[in-house]
Amino acid sequence: ALISLVDQDRQWFKSKIGIEATETPRDVSFCGHAILETEVFVVEDALKDSRFADNPLVTSGPLIRFYAGAQLRTHTGEDIGTLCVIDTQPKVFAEDKRKALATLANMVISQFELKKRNRQLNEALTLIEGQKVSLIHHSKMSALGEMAGGIAHEINNPLAIISGYASRLKLLLSKPGSIETIEKAMHSLDGIIKNVERISVIIKGLQLFSRDSSRDPLQPADLREVVSDSLGLCTESMKLSRVEVRYTVPQKPIFAECRPSQISQILVNLLNNATDAIKELPGSPWIQIQVGENEIGGFISVEDSGPGIPEELHSKIFQPFFTTKPPGSGTGLGLSISSTIAESNRANLILSDEKNSSRFIIQFKKQI
Repeated sequence: ALISLVDQDRQWFKSKIGIEATETPRDVSFCGHAILETEVFVVEDALKDSRFADNPLVTSGPLIRFYAGAQLRTHTGEDIGTLCVIDTQPKVFAEDKRKALATLANMVISQFELKKRNRQLNEALTLIEGQKVSLIHHSKMSALGEMAGGIAHEINNPLAIISGYASRLKLLLSKPGSIETIEKAMHSLDGIIKNVERISVIIKGLQLFSRDSSRDPLQPADLREVVSDSLGLCTESMKLSRVEVRYTVPQKPIFAECRPSQISQILVNLLNNATDAIKELPGSPWIQIQVGENEIGGFISVEDSGPGIPEELHSKIFQPFFTTKPPGSGTGLGLSISSTIAESNRANLILSDEKNSSRFIIQFKKQI
């Protein structure tokens, strides 16, 4: 029995049983005849058939006397080979066996086409995965762009202070030493250290945010540290927008399995969205961040002082390209991408079901 694929010059055996050869020339093949027919092709006794009586496959090994082949026909109508059975003895091949062979041939072609579709699907999934990574990176860079002014301001301020303290320290060291001079020098050194630490927080946040952790395994992370590192990136930009940040660090660690840099990306997106929503509002706009734990697991929530998202839009808010921002002010992909990132971290990004809520929650599951 053979699954034989026929090209211009040969027949090649995709699968075989009972024969050692892997291919034969087409000009002496039985399948080369069968592929030209529309019905199952049967030779009950090759020695009595003038087309095959002197065929080397009949007169010598493998001494074929009986052959039956059903065409392997694609769904678009091309015959690419046969499913065939052969024997060294003549046989009568009844109609029910011909139908059975044709049915089996259809099953073979279905398997071929299924394998082809699976390959195409895998290629499409690989392409989609690449596009998803690209979208996530684009979203990250977009968020970083929104924060760039604030980050520059946040770094330039302490650098200016450090420069002032260093100049003062240089001047003090050029004078004769005294208790007062030493105290002033120590004050300048303390100022330099404090502002270096301030810059370090920004750099740490940038390193966390920019790192590609898509291939990293999930790992236990203290959500307090994730929030603090993320705030280091956007606190100044929120101050420049007159937005007060309300965040009380929990006393005890709250752990969740995640990729910290990806959670930071979600947080920065939520904070940027909240800032955009309230920065033009009258009064004293604020954003409140909470880190806690419930019966499901650890969570981080971001809430702002704005009027909230209308209840009728709650079901649409995570849909790709949906945005409540004015035209040209956003792609509508930020929350959709953030939701996808959350799911890849065994978490859910949720909009609180309170009426006109503006509270988003990253809800993690308890560690297994």
